[in-house]
Amino acid sequence: MCGAAASSSRTSRDQVTTAFDFFDLDVFAQGTPHAALARLRAEEPVSWHRLVSGKRDDGFWLVARHADICAIAKTPDIFYSHGGSVLVDAPGSTAPPHLKMVRDGFCHLDAPEHTVLRKLSAPLFASRGLKAMEGTIRDRAREAIDAAIAAGDIDLVADLAVRYPSTVVYRDLLDLPVEKLERVVRWADLFIRAPAVPPTDREFSAMIRQADTELKAMHAFALDIVRQRREAPKRDVLSVLAQAKLADGSALSEDQLISYFWSFVTGAYDTTASTIAGGIAALSEFPEQHARLAADPALVPSAVEEMLRWVTPVIYFRRTAREDHEIGGQLIRKGQRVAMCYAAANRDPAVFTDPDTFDIARTPNDHLSFGYGTHFCLGAHLARIELRILFEEILARGIWFAPRGPVTRARSNFINRIVAMPVRVTSASK
Repeated sequence: MCGAAASSSRTSRDQVTTAFDFFDLDVFAQGTPHAALARLRAEEPVSWHRLVSGKRDDGFWLVARHADICAIAKTPDIFYSHGGSVLVDAPGSTAPPHLKMVRDGFCHLDAPEHTVLRKLSAPLFASRGLKAMEGTIRDRAREAIDAAIAAGDIDLVADLAVRYPSTVVYRDLLDLPVEKLERVVRWADLFIRAPAVPPTDREFSAMIRQADTELKAMHAFALDIVRQRREAPKRDVLSVLAQAKLADGSALSEDQLISYFWSFVTGAYDTTASTIAGGIAALSEFPEQHARLAADPALVPSAVEEMLRWVTPVIYFRRTAREDHEIGGQLIRKGQRVAMCYAAANRDPAVFTDPDTFDIARTPNDHLSFGYGTHFCLGAHLARIELRILFEEILARGIWFAPRGPVTRARSNFINRIVAMPVRVTSASK
């Protein structure tokens, strides 16, 4: 449940925060700046940050408290999603097809479109449907672990954290051609990072050019897949949606299916991959918690929830105000951007006892790593199953990942992801 609402304390947009530069991606490449976010949460929980244009009215409100984020997320009639999920505004109605594909992605929709698509999609990710997949998911976990043990020295990110959930999603749920899987993974990594790179960043020009080229290629690929599923449906998620009928008897449009495909490709494995790498890194950093988990595998479910909280794979998600509204004592004006900072909320002492302690037995654990409200992550149950099964298998094999080089993190203020983690794999059952 969400924390208690905060008391009123109005501030002015002239009081731009000086806690840290939210657009300095080199800061985030060292890890989420929790100390700076803690200062904001305590001193300026709804803080104004200017965008790189430097104009007084061109900026966003960063919301750092758990209760305030819940208040925003449960009022989609006031704070809407179609303005975009990052701080760069979504393209308009004249955008080319490959940009419309992104703009109309599932996470960017509002009612009634979001409600209709969620109602169609939800049964595919419900407990009953995924229960039948658990055997396949466990097989994928074992395959990835076996390969890691055989290799000995691996990049934990590429060889396990990404390979395992992306195979489940792209091969087993979307039934994509095996030879296309690596390219789709590269697309997902690029498209989840590129939109959040600020124009002043040294990577911006090259990344945006690459993203535009690859986005056109992905649109063509998605169009081909959607048409295949219309003509010759399989048993995958996209086929089910391609054959579904709406209340009036009509089918989802080609554009709707393409946008859903984009959403699935970019969002269905990233949280899981980031949590695997970040969770293993946390167990290495806190060996007493690893020993505790190894001694009591029944703690795996609560350990998974703590890893999700501790890592917080998505640092923020953006909403846009449809009308003037007060949050945390601050008046948000119509049309202004609001960044719900999950990374700050997941360390809020009003909700979590000793929030800066990694505790695999933490309960309750009301983290916001899957969001909250109408946009609560549709794939949360799948992600939890994947994480639980992987760590069950790791513990059953007595596996340990010994660091053998520096960890490299993404230069991103949007996703908290380890992108390279060289380790040596040992197993008691090898």
